[in-house]
Amino acid sequence: MKKLLPLLICAFLFSTNVFAHEVFTLISSEKKTLRFEDLTKAEVERTLGKKDGANLVFSSTELRLVILSGPEDDMLSYRIQGMRNPTLLVPAGATLKILFVNRDSDMKHDVRFGHVDGDFPATPDIATSPGSSRLSPKADDDTMQGEEMVLKATASGAFKYFCSVIGHAKGGMWGNIAVGVKPDDKMNPPTKPGDDEMKNMPGMKPGETMNMPVKKPGEMSDMKGMNHQHAGMQMSSVTNIGDPMERESSGTSWAPDSTPMFAHAKMFKDGGILMLMGNAFVRYTQIGSERDVSIAGKGSRSRADAPSMFMMMYSRPLTENSQIGLRAMLSLDPLAQRGYGYPLLYQSGELFRGAPIHDRQHPHDLFSELAVTYSYKFKNNNSAYIYAGYPGEPALGPPTFVHRASAANDPDAPIGHHWQDATHITWGVVTAGYSFGKVKVEASAFKGEEPNENRWDFDRPKLDSFSARVSWNPTKDLAFQFSRAVLKDPEPAEPGTHTLQKTTASAIYNKAFGDDRNWASIFVWGQNYANRQITNSFLLESNFDFYKNAVFGRIERVQKSGRDLVLDPPDDDRIFLLGSYSLGYVRDLVKDKGVDVGLGGMLTFNSNPAALTPYYGGTAHTGFQMFLRFRPSKMKH
Repeated sequence: MKKLLPLLICAFLFSTNVFAHEVFTLISSEKKTLRFEDLTKAEVERTLGKKDGANLVFSSTELRLVILSGPEDDMLSYRIQGMRNPTLLVPAGATLKILFVNRDSDMKHDVRFGHVDGDFPATPDIATSPGSSRLSPKADDDTMQGEEMVLKATASGAFKYFCSVIGHAKGGMWGNIAVGVKPDDKMNPPTKPGDDEMKNMPGMKPGETMNMPVKKPGEMSDMKGMNHQHAGMQMSSVTNIGDPMERESSGTSWAPDSTPMFAHAKMFKDGGILMLMGNAFVRYTQIGSERDVSIAGKGSRSRADAPSMFMMMYSRPLTENSQIGLRAMLSLDPLAQRGYGYPLLYQSGELFRGAPIHDRQHPHDLFSELAVTYSYKFKNNNSAYIYAGYPGEPALGPPTFVHRASAANDPDAPIGHHWQDATHITWGVVTAGYSFGKVKVEASAFKGEEPNENRWDFDRPKLDSFSARVSWNPTKDLAFQFSRAVLKDPEPAEPGTHTLQKTTASAIYNKAFGDDRNWASIFVWGQNYANRQITNSFLLESNFDFYKNAVFGRIERVQKSGRDLVLDPPDDDRIFLLGSYSLGYVRDLVKDKGVDVGLGGMLTFNSNPAALTPYYGGTAHTGFQMFLRFRPSKMKH
């Protein structure tokens, strides 16, 4: 357990503000679908406040309010009793029955009530700010989404109501609410777009005014560092200013634009954006079979361990059309796993104490990525970028498994990892890419050799291998890629393999069914060709999140040689078809509190041909694991 202490400390640091005090209590909430006549009726039944300048003053402790999103020419605002973002003065202990209605035809909105210090960040903390869910834009038939809430003020003081969608409160969609106190000079309402408060939005030069004229949906000009899309103000990818943040995955690979993001984000006044993300598992795992899976005398078929990955990304606009980005990823595997890793039946690749690893997943290096990027967006909205990493990931394969939404709750690496995405840690890589919007072409020069068994050091860089990849995102829910590479001397465990050709293709599907349900799936094919021998791998992986639950699974069929499995001659030249089938479930014990903590388990069934019975003691084997999963809470859009 001492080895797991640093990981538990890191997980605890994710959980800021978990126990903060709520000044409003949500008693009840009910979603509604309304037409214009329903809205008119609700307005008649509201409690009228006394207008006093920018204030609305209420004397009753039982209030009925109607809050509307702003009109098309003032989207980032609220309307209450015809006033723009008024300061609400209510008695101490008041009960507020609020109907919030999203009239916007272009963006999602919500309304939250709580305590906010200073200026709003791009993504306000909602852990202690109860309110509505994010309501969809007005439908084509002019029906509007609404939510009726009952809130109880449990403390007196000066607070705020605001929209938590990325960039909306920062852009002026907020107001003050004074409970049992008189407003002071500090409780000024936000100004309209184009006024002084909008002059220094993130990414704008001092004194520069951001004008927001009436335009058709989707025609709003881009702010530096942000793209406007129908779902609201959206951050740009760190790697490429021309891509949305949600599309960014490991290295320079693409995920579907609808992919959920579990991360903390902070925006700076100079336009910089800092993203923190990662995951960690504290678990016990056990695999079946009768094979001795120890390496150099270390390891058994069961282990308590803690796979982990932590990542930081930072981007800053240089000009209106250019951006620099920094990416860093590290893992505590060298500390928690040590050199011989965790048991994983049929897994292969890399060395421990000079011996080839088999039936175990090797630990990742302390530093998995240290990369810098420069990107530029052209007038036709095409874009280009340069990515340099030491270490980094070349343009080869799909997003690596530790970054995939479809594998977010699965602690195990795929057994086809070295056929599909093993180059995600490469000690020296330079990639150049060009994006046409939905299609991207890119090429890399990189070091083909696997990382050495010292997980703490920096391997000697070399650019001796090459790859190329074409990516295509035809819709927000789909991402395809095809890639090929030639690697030089890839495996120190196989000195006779001087050249390895890799080919991969993948299809990713992600579908969001509201804020609390998401289905992510991927199909991957990977092929290795070396020494006149072809081996293939196939993977189907899926994860369905619903509310506080997740069901996930993985199906694999992989061809591996006797050398991959470290068999005795003459079996080392033979090819064997192996199967791995997993199904798991996670229940979040803590959710949307800055860190999500889930308790889960997974069952695995493995199959091998009868020819491997002398090694594995049969053709069918089972395994299981139990774990706690830690990750940042989902970013709300």
